[in-house]
Amino acid sequence: MASRTDSTAKASQPARTPRPRVVALACLLLALAAVAQLAALPLTYWHQDFFHTAARSFEPTGGVAFAGLGSTADLLADLLTAVLAIGLLALAAANVVGVNGARIASWATAPFLACCATVGAVRSPRPLYSVYSDGDIDRITTMARDGMPLWLEPLLLTLGLGAPVAILVALVLLALPRSNDFFRRRLPVDPPWLGHPGEVVTPSKAASPARSEGPPSAG
Repeated sequence: MASRTDSTAKASQPARTPRPRVVALACLLLALAAVAQLAALPLTYWHQDFFHTAARSFEPTGGVAFAGLGSTADLLADLLTAVLAIGLLALAAANVVGVNGARIASWATAPFLACCATVGAVRSPRPLYSVYSDGDIDRITTMARDGMPLWLEPLLLTLGLGAPVAILVALVLLALPRSNDFFRRRLPVDPPWLGHPGEVVTPSKAASPARSEGPPSAG
């Protein structure tokens, strides 16, 4: 009678294609884009603080309520960006192990983060532009840039423009045929059975009725 050995007692796990390099690179790009956005948020507020500090020497011309509304809108946009960036980090980790739902979610959510990164890269301290005259704005800008580190604005521009590019490249890599093979679900493979010592019997062969070994009956 055929019996399973201890090594084949459990059903074998579904076979999966080894992780291709394009998937690993795509996950790395998604993670780097998310980290870049999280790092850019405090740097953006630090950058804007130089402008607000310089603006204290000038008298606003009006529109203070609109300035407050602009700051609130920026805060909500930055909060959304942080949530999307943290979610993208989790999706990158799930994509590494081949979760197809994470790949679909990445295609759905990552473009929004790319848009937030692009808008953040070109965003200026909006409240200043709504409450000061054009001449004062020029002087405020000069004073702010004289006080801030020389590397701050180039770094913010690099993070803001590099993150969308990394996201778009990652989404394209996740759509390649080699990535599809990795994320495709595999059917489980039935383990072999052991009959007599040294004889391997497949499940289909073991399920077939055994032939009678006695002499044929007389007709």
